[in-house]
Amino acid sequence: MPFQPTESRDVTPASTVDMRIRVQTADTVKRWPAVLMLLVALVGCDLVRFWWTEDLSVKAASTSLGVGESVRVTVRRKASWFRTAELRDPSRTVYATTSESALVIEPDGWVTCIGTYGRPQESAWVVATNGASHGHLNFDLSPQGPGPTLELVPASSDLPPLPNNARTPFTPCCASPLAVREGQRLRFTVRARASGRDLTSSSTGTRYTLFFGSGEPNDPHPEIVTGGPPAVSATTVQFDDRAGMLTAPPSLGRLNRARIILFFRNDALVGWREIVVVHR
Repeated sequence: MPFQPTESRDVTPASTVDMRIRVQTADTVKRWPAVLMLLVALVGCDLVRFWWTEDLSVKAASTSLGVGESVRVTVRRKASWFRTAELRDPSRTVYATTSESALVIEPDGWVTCIGTYGRPQESAWVVATNGASHGHLNFDLSPQGPGPTLELVPASSDLPPLPNNARTPFTPCCASPLAVREGQRLRFTVRARASGRDLTSSSTGTRYTLFFGSGEPNDPHPEIVTGGPPAVSATTVQFDDRAGMLTAPPSLGRLNRARIILFFRNDALVGWREIVVVHR
């Protein structure tokens, strides 16, 4: 059956899509300030208005993470005079990341650094929306860290070779991507690196989160943000979190290939692997 995200939504609100696109733009400006001149010419004061109209406060115990380190964010609504208050409905909060190959966020607000693109330092934003409200938090990322404490070991023996140009600077740290063909089943085990204990099944407490390019965990409609075809998403990828099996979508359509970030957690232990879907 198709992968069922922890919190799935049939339709992404237009305000949420607009906010996520603007945050991606804002992150670009933060990295390359020279782009600001062009943006001002194109959208005037719209980007500045976006920053000034944030009405959610997103906080974490630490905003500096090394690879493999995690922290949980909290979200509150901004009140008058720099005070905050509880959200009226916290269950409506949806998270996203501006750089899912470097910083992932789970549906419950846990944030983990999974790479820095090979650079000595990197940064990324975590975005929170709750209805029409939004806010963000910036994280500084470093390659110094414990790294993954869980590892995914493929059990399928018929996986295709990874295409020569599939590994890019945007590949997450610490493990080579795995290739799967359209419609192919990838069987795997997840083990604790220190003890070797098998933690594949969700019955052991392991939780899985998938990213499809939009930055939102378990996104059923990443194409709204990515602009690509709706070929690879939480609605087309089948995932069995008890048996340890991912089934690639039956067709990539006009895509040459597609990338999936598979993140997994068991209490404080974390791991991740990039999966590249290729044509048959």
